[in-house]
Amino acid sequence: MQDFSHCLSEARKKSGFSQADCAHLLGVSQSYISRLELAHSVPSVADISGVAVLFGRTMEIMLEPLLKEQAMSIRARLYDLPEPKIGWLGRFTRTNALNKLENRLDRIARHYDS
Repeated sequence: MQDFSHCLSEARKKSGFSQADCAHLLGVSQSYISRLELAHSVPSVADISGVAVLFGRTMEIMLEPLLKEQAMSIRARLYDLPEPKIGWLGRFTRTNALNKLENRLDRIARHYDS
């Protein structure tokens, strides 16, 4: 979550807020803000959404590197996914969902590669 740490630190400095200011507004300790900025703590969804609200950013922008990494990881595992022994309806439904997933992964890859 190095990019989140950098995003938090830069946004805080640009806003003129101290770590103590951010901590008070987010309801956490100043030392926790410091650990987040140094990437010594993993932010929770609540932390990420709080920072997004505090600095007027979207969660997607702050998580972009992680989203790209996860999409690439899922794509790599998609092609060697074991075939379960299920009936034709389950196979049809699963195949349809996998095709949609593949298309979604393609869109994500194109988005981040542009």
